[in-house]
Amino acid sequence: MKYLCIASSWINALTDEFSEHGLDVSQITQGLPGFHQGSFSENDRLDLLSARILWHRAARLSNDPLLGARIGLSPNYRSVGVLAPLIWHSENLFTALHNISKYQSLISENGAFHYENTTEGYIRCLYEETPAALPASIQQILSVTVASIMVIKTLSGKKARINKLIVPEGTPVNGLSGLLSLHVVSEGKQVGFELQLNEAELKQAIPGCDDALYRMCLEYANTLLAEKDKGMAMIQQIRRYVSNHGMLRAEVTGCAEALCIHPRALQRQLENAGTSFRKLKDEVLKEHALSAINQATDIKTIAEQLGYTELSGFYRIFKGWFGITPKKALKEGVLNSKK
Repeated sequence: MKYLCIASSWINALTDEFSEHGLDVSQITQGLPGFHQGSFSENDRLDLLSARILWHRAARLSNDPLLGARIGLSPNYRSVGVLAPLIWHSENLFTALHNISKYQSLISENGAFHYENTTEGYIRCLYEETPAALPASIQQILSVTVASIMVIKTLSGKKARINKLIVPEGTPVNGLSGLLSLHVVSEGKQVGFELQLNEAELKQAIPGCDDALYRMCLEYANTLLAEKDKGMAMIQQIRRYVSNHGMLRAEVTGCAEALCIHPRALQRQLENAGTSFRKLKDEVLKEHALSAINQATDIKTIAEQLGYTELSGFYRIFKGWFGITPKKALKEGVLNSKK
C-alpha cells in the first residue's frame, strides 16, 4: 500500500533528526517492530504504542527540554509525500490547516489539531492526542505544534499572526518563547497544546497556489486515506478478536473463520497493510500489559490475563517489549517520560 511509504518516510526523517541531535538511534529503535539497523521498512506499519515509545526514549536520552521544538523547526516536507503539495496549493491558510488535520493520520496516528471559532475573532487550534495505553511524549506533540507554526509562517510570508501558544505545565515557556519569537504561556497540567490564530488572516488567499494541481493532490490524498481507513478497520476487527479470544491463545485460523475469510487471504490482506496476525497480537498484549501496569495490577494477574501459564514466560516477553522487567516498570513507572 502506497500510504505506508508516506509514514515510513516520515519515521526515517525523524530518526535522522534524532541522529543530527546526537542521539543514539539504534538505542531508540531497539526491539521496535519494522526497524532494521535503525531504519524503518517502507512496507511495514508502526503501531501507535511503538511510535510513542520511540519518542519517549528519545526524550529520556536527550538533555534538551526543547528537543521536539528544534525538530519541528526544520521539518522535511519531502517526507510527508502528497501532503506537501496539498498544503502549499491550498487556497488559504484555513484550508491548509484543515488539510493537515484531516490527512495527519497518513503520517502518524498520534493525534491531530481540531479547530474552534471564538466570539473574539480568533480561531483556537487544539491538539488532541489519540487515547492509548501510553500517553504521547510532550516532545512529540511539541514537534507537531512547532512544525504547524512553521507552515503558518512560511505560507503567509510571516504575515499571519499567532496570538498565543498555550502549553502544558512543565514546558520551558521562556526558552520556547525565545526560540519561536512567540507569546507562550502555561495554563496548568490538564491543558494541552493550543494555538490562537487571527481568523481574518487565515482566510487570505495564498499567492501562487495552483488549483488544478491542488485538486489532483486532493483526489490522490483521499484515495490513500480511504485505503488506510479500510486497512485500519480490518486491523481493529482482528485486535478485538484477539482481546476477546484469550489474547496469547488467539489463533489466525479462528480469527479468519470469525471474519468469514480463508486464513491465507487474511494473511495477504494484513501483509498489504504492513502487518501480520502475530504483530497485531503482540500489539494487543503489549497495550494490555502496559495499561495493567499503569493501574498497579499484580504482575501474576497480568500474566494470567494475557494467557501466560508461566510467570517466567511473561517476564521474558515483557522485557523484550520494553527493555525492563514488569517488576521494575510497576515500581518506577520508567516507561513513561515527563519530557
